[in-house]
Amino acid sequence: MLYIISIMAGVLGALISWAAAAMIAAATGSDNLAAFIVIGPLAAVAGFVTAVAFTLAIKGEVRTFRGLAVRSLAVILMTGALATGGYGLRTAVLSHLGMMAKAPAVEFEIRLPRTAAAADLKREAQVELLTDQNQTLAQIDDGLLATEDGRAVLRGSVPLKFRTSERMVVLSLPGEAQRAFRLRLPANPSPSDEFGPWHMVDRVMSKTRTDTARGIPDDTFAIRYRVL
Repeated sequence: MLYIISIMAGVLGALISWAAAAMIAAATGSDNLAAFIVIGPLAAVAGFVTAVAFTLAIKGEVRTFRGLAVRSLAVILMTGALATGGYGLRTAVLSHLGMMAKAPAVEFEIRLPRTAAAADLKREAQVELLTDQNQTLAQIDDGLLATEDGRAVLRGSVPLKFRTSERMVVLSLPGEAQRAFRLRLPANPSPSDEFGPWHMVDRVMSKTRTDTARGIPDDTFAIRYRVL
């Protein structure tokens, strides 16, 4: 019980020290991000050790420096073991569920026909990612890009939350059938600096039927993408 109380006190001391260090650094004009990333963790470690030692000295009635150091080290090692075990359990659970511990995202560009109305696109266009595990709405950028021949391009991004190779990006436009593009990516893709080649529509999904568009020489709609 004493060690549990010491760990809780250490965590509280770490949080308080981190916040205090960040506030002091910000007040003195230091960069907030640098204070949060560099100064904060150092202060948190110092706060954790101090809080643990103080708790052991008060609650455990440890009076010698050697006894205090030994018990403090035991608490720190126990905390590290718990943190490592918790992280390993989290990774195992996510892997079992087919989810990624750190979900990447796909940034895409969808090239549209010349007849597409810019006003309708900004207001009513919708893009979503469909997989065999989930479906997620994509975040579409406010501004429209344009190709050299004057065609509008929708740009946006969507997270890849599950480890699967069955991924489809579905474009919905007002008055149009849905267009589906298969993402040609592995289950656990690596980041890429450049966009890939343009790919044409794989399926056209109207209200009455679904037509396979693969192999049809029609580039009215096309998509390219990269992994962030």
